[in-house]
Amino acid sequence: MRVLTILILSLLVTPLAADRTALAYQESIVYSCTMHPEVQSSKPGKCPKCKMKLVAEKPAATTEQSAAPQIQTGSRTLEVVRQPDEYTCTMHPEIRTTTPGKCPKCEMTLVPVTPAIGEEFNLKLECSPKSPKPNEKIRLRFAIFNPRTGEQVKDFYVTHEKLFHLFIVSQDLSEFQHIHPALERDGSFTIETVLPRAGNYKIYSDIYPNEGAPQVLQQNLTTAGYSSDLVATRPHITPDSSLVKTVDGMKVELKLEPAAIIAGQPVALKYHLTDARTEQPIRDLVPYLGAWGHTLTLSEDQSDYVHSHPEEMVPDTADKSKLRGGPDATFNAFFPRPGNYRIWTQFQRGEVLTTVSFTVRAERLR
Repeated sequence: MRVLTILILSLLVTPLAADRTALAYQESIVYSCTMHPEVQSSKPGKCPKCKMKLVAEKPAATTEQSAAPQIQTGSRTLEVVRQPDEYTCTMHPEIRTTTPGKCPKCEMTLVPVTPAIGEEFNLKLECSPKSPKPNEKIRLRFAIFNPRTGEQVKDFYVTHEKLFHLFIVSQDLSEFQHIHPALERDGSFTIETVLPRAGNYKIYSDIYPNEGAPQVLQQNLTTAGYSSDLVATRPHITPDSSLVKTVDGMKVELKLEPAAIIAGQPVALKYHLTDARTEQPIRDLVPYLGAWGHTLTLSEDQSDYVHSHPEEMVPDTADKSKLRGGPDATFNAFFPRPGNYRIWTQFQRGEVLTTVSFTVRAERLR
């Protein structure tokens, strides 16, 4: 299963045979993003901005590095350097400090860049009833386990006002849910929901374990009586001919910059919102989970996952009950491979949460 990671680097720890002095150091090999060279890590992982795999490179030696010990491992020599503890913001991963504190942009508490556990955590999903029927209420229970000790995890960081963001998407990409399981006393999460149609569903658990990195754990859930060949029923979505839709009385226009999406290159998703009846710009958006909107992008085969938020920030210290936004919202997006993608974007007006979807295509760089 593809390891899915959002917001900050997913780090993998590789033990080295070394003497006592070398144990206090880490490899001087630096992993960086070809799209965002400012993103660097001492360990492999993915870029927090575009999700591309970090590539290894040997940094230029400094005076401090030159004096560092060397470790002989087989046919290569690794120069090792000390790495100070760093802290970052889950909302603004570009923020880096060497001391804990608050994010200067949104005042959220900074978290360690290098987690104590870099591996993907284990997730156990239980569904009651075990064979869910379409259009009948089901109860989902999620338990997260430490990949090293096997113990159940009970402490999590809050991201966008929630401990757990759950996305449920049907295999054909026609059904979409963004909901939030509740934390139980035993450390598990539970929620009730309904699967509206028969079929196979992808379950995306977006969590941030206290000792780990932010991650998205994916599982499958199939309704009772569904026996179709999953390969034969793979989705075949078609890009929208028009990027204008009306949902819940709101006219949503999407503009892409650049207009032609190129796989592996950044693109801006620029939304403009107007009232479908009056044609006046909408200026009464309310913050939804600490942001002016939320966007989830999935590739046609659901192997690429990106969860992003608008550039326009909601002040973390402001009285959110009095804040209003619109009519424009810009999301920075990235489509890693050529192909078709579905984008779900959510905006809230009053008590109404509106979800609008668009299908676009990323072309290969020629």
